[in-house]
Amino acid sequence: MKPVLSHWLQTQQATLLQQWNDLRDTTTGSVATQAQLDLQRFALALAAAANGDDQPLRELLSELATAESGADLPALVRNINQMHRATRAALLHDTPDVALIDTLAELFDQVIATLVDIWAEHTNQLIHEREFIAASLDAASAAADQRALQLKALNDISQRLSATLDRNELLEIVIDSLHRLTDTHHVAVWLTDSNHQLRVTASRGSVDGPSSGYRLPPTNPVIQTAFTCAGGTFWPVAPVDPDHDWLIAGCSVMIIPMIGGERLIGAVTLQERNNPLDLRFMQDLAQSIVSQATIALQNADLYHTIRSLNAELEQRVIERTRELEEEKDRLATLHAIASQVNQTLDLDQILNNSLEMLARIIQAEHASILLAEEDNPSLLVTRAILGKKVTPENMIRFAIGQGIAGWAAQHGQTVLVNDVAQDERWVSIPGSTRKREGSMISVPLFVQGEVIGVMTLSHSRTHFFHEGHVRLLNACAGAIAIGINNANLFRMISAEAERRYELLDRQQKETSQIAAILQSLLDGVIVCDLYGSVLSVNQAASRILHRPAEELVLWNLHDIIQRHLSNHAAELPLDDLLRRPLSVTGEARTFSTTAVISGRTINVSLSPVLKEDVNEDDGELLGALLVLRDITREVEADRMKNEFIGTMSHELRTPMTAIKGFTQLLAMGGLGQLNDTQREFVNTIYSNTERMINLINDVLEITKIESGSIDLEWRSLHLAEALSGVIAELQPQIAQRRHQLTISIPPGLPLIRADAMRLHQILYHVLLNAIKYTPPGGKITIAARETLNVDLPEPVRSTLSDSRRYLLLSISDTGVGIRPEDLPRIFDRFFRTDNPLKVEAGGTGLGLSIVKPLVELLGGRIWVDSIVGEGSTFSIALPVATERG
Repeated sequence: MKPVLSHWLQTQQATLLQQWNDLRDTTTGSVATQAQLDLQRFALALAAAANGDDQPLRELLSELATAESGADLPALVRNINQMHRATRAALLHDTPDVALIDTLAELFDQVIATLVDIWAEHTNQLIHEREFIAASLDAASAAADQRALQLKALNDISQRLSATLDRNELLEIVIDSLHRLTDTHHVAVWLTDSNHQLRVTASRGSVDGPSSGYRLPPTNPVIQTAFTCAGGTFWPVAPVDPDHDWLIAGCSVMIIPMIGGERLIGAVTLQERNNPLDLRFMQDLAQSIVSQATIALQNADLYHTIRSLNAELEQRVIERTRELEEEKDRLATLHAIASQVNQTLDLDQILNNSLEMLARIIQAEHASILLAEEDNPSLLVTRAILGKKVTPENMIRFAIGQGIAGWAAQHGQTVLVNDVAQDERWVSIPGSTRKREGSMISVPLFVQGEVIGVMTLSHSRTHFFHEGHVRLLNACAGAIAIGINNANLFRMISAEAERRYELLDRQQKETSQIAAILQSLLDGVIVCDLYGSVLSVNQAASRILHRPAEELVLWNLHDIIQRHLSNHAAELPLDDLLRRPLSVTGEARTFSTTAVISGRTINVSLSPVLKEDVNEDDGELLGALLVLRDITREVEADRMKNEFIGTMSHELRTPMTAIKGFTQLLAMGGLGQLNDTQREFVNTIYSNTERMINLINDVLEITKIESGSIDLEWRSLHLAEALSGVIAELQPQIAQRRHQLTISIPPGLPLIRADAMRLHQILYHVLLNAIKYTPPGGKITIAARETLNVDLPEPVRSTLSDSRRYLLLSISDTGVGIRPEDLPRIFDRFFRTDNPLKVEAGGTGLGLSIVKPLVELLGGRIWVDSIVGEGSTFSIALPVATERG
């Protein structure tokens, strides 16, 4: 029936809670109990108990029993009975089942029985707790009384310990207090000695224990550890160890270490024969006494240390006072010497005054200063003697390292010799009256880490000087050395100033002469500095540029070039010249051009101004020099000469053409058949006429080039195409001389920018020159490649633009070669080198003289490398058709 009842209680929980609350409102006697009973939890616990689970009910009732406010058990029982009656009435209303009503009665009886059991257990527990608290209060009261007595004893011991700083008295207080308060069989105080070993310094009690002076044997590590255990050690029975005879047989042992800071300063041992627990009970008291004793002993040791330090400090103060007095004397002497040194720059006066002052202070009988010779720094020479004037008779020379003074100079150390008769470094000077006796001090004189001399002072008595004299002399040596150095510098500066004055005077005269020469020059000269600022302008330059010299001086050379030579500014790269004034061969770079200024033809050259330096391969760059030379008359004369040559050439070519025509007509038999002799004469006339016409054409070509009357038709050309035409024209000569021709032109070679006819002329003359001066059966090689300016040799590289690409054509042969002395003239007019093929090759020497200006007109350069007997290589650099991107 219990599950049925549990189910009914769950379904009727809301109704029952309402009735139970009504009981709380109408019942006054159980208000307190109802306030403590959680009806919701009770209803749930009651349903669980009906189902056989009484744990929630026991928990709820246990909480009521253990509540701090406490619950009234009879009232709680009455309340539960009332709730029983209300619940039974509700059950009868729902069902008349008697068995279910009896089950409900049993359930509430179980609730009351459980409540009574829990209440009884809680009551018994409270009784036991109160009995324990009463016993504890009695024990605590007895312990408090005992603790009060111990504290009073500790207070008395603390006052006695703090009243003295005597070590022996402190030990007596400690040992007496411990023995009296603990009443143990034996008490001993152990302290560490200078060897960090524990020894008995005080003992009290049985004679069986250790007496004063007993040393703790180090044989048993367990016992050794017990003396260092911070919390103390207690043995109910003393360990047995024959070496540790201080342990009394049958006694309990307590060891309390005395630790000051982190250091073990000693220990206290207590041995009790009767009751070990009494000794254990006294551990806190003994520990407190030992702690206070440790502090007192440390204070006593500190007091004695302070007293020792005070005595030592007083002694140091006395010594320091004496040192300060000596230092005061040294500073006064140093100040006097420094003042004396600063008052004059006369070397002799500085040396003599310093010697007199120092000798007077340290009471030296003899003194001298030796300085290093200017011409030979390895020698020391006497420069000052105390009370005497230095003469050739008393002047002494010492090599550095010789004698006591030489040793001081060599090692840079002050030497104090108490007895010179016993010093092996002494050197006797021939003719000197100085005796080898007494004492001596030698002090080196330093300036910037170098020894410039030595100062020596001596006395006839041995051991006369002491370390105080050494410190004084060392302090004064620096000021004296500075004075000597200042005097030497003053003398050197005076001499240098006089020399510079003479040099300046001579330079001013030379400058005036140079200015006069510059102004008298017919060529214009403009000089600028490293930044292009004009430094000097002569009257000729002012006249050529039609600007006052005063105005040109205010300009920058860059502005002058841009304003008056703007069309030729690219040919006068001032910035490039100032950045790189020398070629890779170390020669000064020079740029030149010809310009027309105000109707006058002016040759303009730009070159660096270098200061010659005998110690360097390259001179120092000072600036740049622009020279303006009026060549109008020379140009006019050259023009007239060219006109004359052109006119004469034309006049000569007209009859030569007629002669050539009629000769050719005769050779063809137009005027009748010729015999062999006549034919040979006619052919000779024809060939010489052809040579004369070629010579006249070459002269006319040179005249056109020099007069600047050549018109160029610029085109983008392929080198292979130009070479093919030249080779086809010269193929008969190549075949006739059986030359091996090799051509190396890589694919994809860029086009060149040139005039087709002039390029043909250049290639024709250069290749013809290789054919004529290469013996039959030789080799001729033509190679081409693209290159940059940096890959070209100097001085070619410096004359070409850095921003363009070039095509490099090389024509090499295995001919007779050119001598080194003839290479500079190879492109001159009518010049022919002496070689075995000169007569056979023939020619007038005008071919290469035409090639060079034509190449330069095309914006390129030509040069030659040759070895006599091995052959020559002509190299031509021509700009490509497009600039580098």
